[in-house]
Amino acid sequence: MKNRFTYLIPVIIYCVITANMMISGCTKEGPVGPQGADGQDASESCTSCHNFSEFLLEKINQHNNSVHASGNNINRSGDGCAICHTSQGFTKFLADGTTGAVQNPNPINCRTCHPIHESYDAAKDFNVRTAAAVTMTVGGGSYDFGNSNLCANCHQARAITPYPVAGGDNITITNARYGPHYSPQSNVLIGNGPFEIPGALQYTNSPHGQIEDGCITCHMGNTANGLAAGGHQMNVTYTGSNGNEAWNYSGCTECHPSATDLATLRAQHREEIKTLQYALRDKLIEKGLLNASELVPVPKTVTPNEAGAIMNYKFAYGDHSYGAHNYPYMKALLTNSIAALN
Repeated sequence: MKNRFTYLIPVIIYCVITANMMISGCTKEGPVGPQGADGQDASESCTSCHNFSEFLLEKINQHNNSVHASGNNINRSGDGCAICHTSQGFTKFLADGTTGAVQNPNPINCRTCHPIHESYDAAKDFNVRTAAAVTMTVGGGSYDFGNSNLCANCHQARAITPYPVAGGDNITITNARYGPHYSPQSNVLIGNGPFEIPGALQYTNSPHGQIEDGCITCHMGNTANGLAAGGHQMNVTYTGSNGNEAWNYSGCTECHPSATDLATLRAQHREEIKTLQYALRDKLIEKGLLNASELVPVPKTVTPNEAGAIMNYKFAYGDHSYGAHNYPYMKALLTNSIAALN
């Protein structure tokens, strides 16, 4: 019996030591893991945005009612178009300056313009991705109006080749869509990029080109008539309850305190610019510089002024504000272009 007990002692000691090692291994605290995005508990960081307020829903519903959210915008996701027609293309361009086709494209959305959930800091999440000044692709001018600089990256003319030289040689147009492409609003606002044909009217700019935050001041005012205009819809016009065109002036009242006077001024300028724009279009068609579809019948060899007149009509058409963005500049551009063709 004594011999058996003597034999069991080392076995018991071995089991105790092994058990202690196992328990120690299971309960020992491991290395500290990496710190969270902002070092805060989720209840502190997430709820600053994801709470019971209507703040986010306002922006989301407004955006969903905008042209930016339209499926028509992502029908062009190939190389050269994806930069402005898709969310991924735009954010890639801002990140590394490159462009390319996008597979499975998303329309312009919250993350296109804001670095949502990249820092998990509410103050940073709602910043714009860039507010750096933008050098115009056409004309070389600089657009620098605060947060609306983000908009100018896309709302400007694309390259026009060949660009005519005043007093220079004739040029041959081989692209039927010759001109600045649609939405060159930034060029029009600062009066830089169109072909300034000398004429009776001097090229001067509207005070709109001095508004501190540019586009967003007028286009992102308080919403009108429910989900109709303003805010993240970014439109100024909408269809009123009577079926007629209506205007949201909420972003304009700082400079135009009287909505009635503003409406009268807008109507006068709009009618004048619209008449000049259509007159230039008709003259271009009459001279064989545009066809009925408003495309250049290529190949077409033209003088610098003829090429400039085609460009200037496309700037007016693509701007689509009928003078609201830069009335005196647009009036001079169209008037002098018509005179040159005559």
